[in-house]
Amino acid sequence: MRTLEWLMVVLTVPGLAWMLLARRPWPLWVCVSAILAGLLLPFHAFFEGSHWQMAPIYLAIALLLYSAVRSAGKEARIVASVAVFLLVAGLGLCLALPMFHLPKTTGSYQVGSQTMYFVDPNRQENHPHAPHGNREVVVQIWYPTTSTSGPHAAYRLWKECDLRSSYQAVLRTDSLQDAPVASGRFPVILFNHAWRGFRNRSTYIMQELASHGFVVVGISHPYNAAIVQLHDGQVADGRSQVDLGNFYQKPALTLEQRLDLANSEMNVETDDDKLVLDRLSAANDSQSGPFAGRLDLAHVGAFGHSFGGNVSAELARDDSRVGSAIVLDGVLHGAVGETGLFKPLFRIQAETPDVAPGSENSPILSTRVHAEMGKLGEGNLANSFLRYGGYQVVIRGIDHENFTDKGFFSPFHQLTGIGEIPQARAAVIIDSYILAFFEQTLKNQPQPLLSEEKPPFPEVVRFQVWRPNASSLAGSTAPSMK
Repeated sequence: MRTLEWLMVVLTVPGLAWMLLARRPWPLWVCVSAILAGLLLPFHAFFEGSHWQMAPIYLAIALLLYSAVRSAGKEARIVASVAVFLLVAGLGLCLALPMFHLPKTTGSYQVGSQTMYFVDPNRQENHPHAPHGNREVVVQIWYPTTSTSGPHAAYRLWKECDLRSSYQAVLRTDSLQDAPVASGRFPVILFNHAWRGFRNRSTYIMQELASHGFVVVGISHPYNAAIVQLHDGQVADGRSQVDLGNFYQKPALTLEQRLDLANSEMNVETDDDKLVLDRLSAANDSQSGPFAGRLDLAHVGAFGHSFGGNVSAELARDDSRVGSAIVLDGVLHGAVGETGLFKPLFRIQAETPDVAPGSENSPILSTRVHAEMGKLGEGNLANSFLRYGGYQVVIRGIDHENFTDKGFFSPFHQLTGIGEIPQARAAVIIDSYILAFFEQTLKNQPQPLLSEEKPPFPEVVRFQVWRPNASSLAGSTAPSMK
């Protein structure tokens, strides 16, 4: 809870205790305490932002003020009992889903953030249930800045929240909204979210990379992303689409249907990424604008979570401007799955097995397809490593959601779906490997972390380095691993 929230709770306690225990007229100091709690409400709403977890506490304060002027005797004790229940309920909600904090960055730069909207004049929107018109892409950019003051960026936009996540629209990050870009030219990294994900769902990674001198571009892919606010204020809602990660929803899809769906969306999203690179290039070449002359587009990387990792590898395969890619707890399908990636590739993986061994022989279609799709994707990834080299790290104690901010949303693992180790610790390990990979591949700065036989983190149960196969590289026009 934040400062004014705690003050309101503390100032409410004397009045409630007096009503329950003393059963006498209120002394002046108790009246003043209750009045101050009420007066803090508008200041809290304006400076911190009101949110639904605090609603029971707001009601408790209202009941307290009501009792101060109207209630007496038995009625006062009943009202106080209800208010105490509401106060405890509000504290419980704030504990379960707090106004969380992301880790402090470790780089030498402060971090700025801004959102941009790009409309593609050459492509029509073709997702089912989407209105007719040109394809639009929304990006949020995190970048180095030397500013130390100014308004802080909200974690999410109001229209991109549902009722449960609405509190995140008043939650502030450490990034400074629309701060000027620091002097210099910075490598660019694109981020692709998971199926039905968000461009900012891994903000802890974005801010860490930006603090070390990268421009990180989180891309919302409308009608695949869960909720996206477009440039005109309309909302693109992708929550009703088939969930590619849920193999047990009805109707069950065959392996071929799932691969067709994945490949179709992957083509859309890689074209989105190319549009973003085109627009960033134009912004870099312009005579004015926040990113004019600030982007090192000769050094571009891409990474993504789950399905977004596959998109990032596909983009690196298909676009010569992208020099390296990271897959966060995902596999390879599509064209890159068939050919492999002849550029630096890194897969960071949770140790948790996705399906039980032998599931590909299950008589249950959903279980069998789940296993077959995973086996195919893992095989494609292994073939790419054997042909063109790459890195893989497997981390014990984390799960799929540790690669997102979700682990910071609550101290209770049942609400976040993360692994056994604390999210703050998982973030240190994941950030370290992502940063080292992009420092090495985009800044040409060799990283000991990527060559150590014994990783410095005891949670890392496997770290593997594959060297490129010379015969495979001989038939490729792309750069080899460094």
